[in-house]
Amino acid sequence: MDFYKKVDMLAKKALTYEVLLSPKPGLVDRFDSGAHNDMGIYTFMDSIESLDNYLYDCTKAGYEYKGANYYEILDIIRPLGIEAENRMLEATGGINTHKGAIFIFGILCAAIGNVKSSNKEINFKNISHTSSMIAYNILDDFKIVDSNNLTYGTSQFKNLGLTGIRGEVKDGFPSIKGSLIKFIDTIEEGFNEKIALGESLLYLMSILDDSNVIGRTGAEGLEYMRKSVNSIIEKGGYKTSCGLDLISKTNIDFINRRISPGGCADLASATLFIYWVESCGFLEI
Repeated sequence: MDFYKKVDMLAKKALTYEVLLSPKPGLVDRFDSGAHNDMGIYTFMDSIESLDNYLYDCTKAGYEYKGANYYEILDIIRPLGIEAENRMLEATGGINTHKGAIFIFGILCAAIGNVKSSNKEINFKNISHTSSMIAYNILDDFKIVDSNNLTYGTSQFKNLGLTGIRGEVKDGFPSIKGSLIKFIDTIEEGFNEKIALGESLLYLMSILDDSNVIGRTGAEGLEYMRKSVNSIIEKGGYKTSCGLDLISKTNIDFINRRISPGGCADLASATLFIYWVESCGFLEI
């Protein structure tokens, strides 16, 4: 399997593993639709399938870029991302399942491609640095915001000064850095990748200013989510039966409160993706 295809496959596999992780607080999984009444697990599967070739093309774009201004890579992959969003919406009947993931994984794949072409080790440090260079001008997006068409991210920047996922990428994915440490620590404790993915998700829910949560439930919902998740972590999270029981109960609570940490889910799947990318040892192109 060639390099681009391998990266593409691992990215879509990580997105699939995330939606299959069950139970999850407020999120679509195998058991229910979380705090959503317009989507379910099959919607997510259709959405992931619609991304075919997008992540391949982003990886290829990053690999083939030979310039010095890495932010030019973003100009190359933006149209690819818009096309991917349109295919996603067509596949899901207009439901936004993976807009955030399209953005996150597009930049990560382009960064991985560029790291590979630079003959550097494909590890989080190099992927993070390259992602940050690709996103060098990303906050300029906020200068051209259409006040009549605000997303959660642009609205929260305008009203709260939060840079959201754009700031996360520009800073080289610091949340993934912490999440990856949590993931690896869990593996080294003897647990499997599915439990490690769950632990990464809980970690992200405890620290991230998730724009989806804020957009749906305000700052109060974000604070409530963090307190709830800290209680789950204290009970052992995905590692213990007590923790799993509390996750299931918290899911019902989050459904009633409309709390859905979709941004955390995107970054958790990206954490798993980076773990696999670091582990597989790419040799071919």
